[in-house]
Amino acid sequence: MAKPISIIDVSGVPSDITAVVVAVLSRLTFDYAIWSRGEPQRPILLVCEEAHRYIPSKDVGQGQAVRKILERIAKEGRKYGVSLGLITQRPSDLAEGVLSQCGTIISMRLNNERDQHFVKAAMPEGARGFIDSIPALRNRECIICGEGVSIPIRVYLDTLEEDKRPASSDPLFSKLWREAGGEAEILDRVVKRWRSQGR
Repeated sequence: MAKPISIIDVSGVPSDITAVVVAVLSRLTFDYAIWSRGEPQRPILLVCEEAHRYIPSKDVGQGQAVRKILERIAKEGRKYGVSLGLITQRPSDLAEGVLSQCGTIISMRLNNERDQHFVKAAMPEGARGFIDSIPALRNRECIICGEGVSIPIRVYLDTLEEDKRPASSDPLFSKLWREAGGEAEILDRVVKRWRSQGR
């Protein structure tokens, strides 16, 4: 049986309307779940990467619509079969009420003490001892606690094959600044992709 995944990349959308696009998509997802009651259940997991952009701790005028619908999904979504997955490197920048609604927390390395405090506050009582190891976690290592696991656990994630890895590695400035040549061609290719909005 197929388990469809739809990825909607809003990185190419101008930043001043990204919140509006995410608000509309989230609202459509939630409304669909509400109106599909009585049908065979097909639970939906709505995942928001860089979640602190959409549900910030400080109320900003432009993102109120997206914050409102995502907070509603976090609070009421489960009874309609909609779950919310929030991915952020800055949990302290998330609205506090939303983080406390998270049933399962997967935490990778966090060095910032404020972020550690927010994750600790959201963790179940039995898992709070794990918070001390969060700054010492290695790459691809995480702590999982909450409804998704029977007891809090420390997990080492498998290495993805090279061709399946996301383009998320940081450029090595000290090495790349020593390289030269081909800048005009690079500029032409980048401008062409930019204009066509294609990768």
